[in-house]
Amino acid sequence: MNWLSKRFTFVVISDANSSVRHYHISRFILLLIPTIVALLTVSAILFLSLFSKHSNITNQLKAELTASTDLYEQQLSEKEVNITTMQADLLQLSEQAKTMEQKMVEIYDLDAQLKQLVGIEEGMSVSRMNVVTEEGGQGGEEFLIAEEAADSLVKETKKSYSDIRLQMDELKPHLEDTKQAVIKYQETLDITPTIWPTDSRKVTSLFGARKDPFTKRSTYHSGLDIGGDRGDPIYAAADGVITLSDRDRIHGNNISIDHGRGLQTRYLHLSKRLVDVGDTVKKGQIIGELGNTGRSTGPHLHYEVSVNGVDADPWTYMKANRKEP
Repeated sequence: MNWLSKRFTFVVISDANSSVRHYHISRFILLLIPTIVALLTVSAILFLSLFSKHSNITNQLKAELTASTDLYEQQLSEKEVNITTMQADLLQLSEQAKTMEQKMVEIYDLDAQLKQLVGIEEGMSVSRMNVVTEEGGQGGEEFLIAEEAADSLVKETKKSYSDIRLQMDELKPHLEDTKQAVIKYQETLDITPTIWPTDSRKVTSLFGARKDPFTKRSTYHSGLDIGGDRGDPIYAAADGVITLSDRDRIHGNNISIDHGRGLQTRYLHLSKRLVDVGDTVKKGQIIGELGNTGRSTGPHLHYEVSVNGVDADPWTYMKANRKEP
């Protein structure tokens, strides 16, 4: 008989009056049961070990997920704060741009006034500030600006705007001072005899020593003779007040203008006088007509300039042509 096939008999007696019960178990079954129990025990241990390990991994993953979620929420909150700050910065930049635009308008206005004062014509200029974009084809490679770069750009732009605004604030008073200086200079220029009193540029006799056209002797000539045609217009060389409008044997029809600051001009040998004493005249205004009256050899204008009663060479003052009104 095989050793495993041998059987064990178990006798069970429940009490003294009960019958005896016999149970027969083979040695194989007897060995199988502990083996199964052992296997179950090992399996249970392995299951518990795996379950514990899995539970630890799950808890670790949950902790990592929680930490990642918290970090993400923190980063999201920081980004929201950054976006809010950038929006506020952009709004501030927009307000600064409006302020700068207004200041630029004021500066351009001052610039235009200065150009008008000094007689500079406005020219066409092209800049990015006055280019108007219109609908149409567009293109180019797209580059996204990183958040750090955008934040840096906003800060740099704010600093640039601030610096430019300070420069503009400093520039405007200088322009105002320049404007006042130009106005003062223009006022001085208006009362300074700088223009030719005739359309003709034919100088027939200079200021200073000369041979008298009648006596042929060396004499002093107190002005400048400008030849022309009878009836040619004679212009006031500067703003002023008529102090003399008369006719005599030597000077013929003659006019004197007081320009202030000790400056006077005189116009002799006119064929006609068009102003009276006390009249206020403007630079370039017609005050008479060229002629040949008085001590004269032919149609011309004898033009004099005096400073504080002393004769001056008119040639040193005649710098510009008369401008049409």
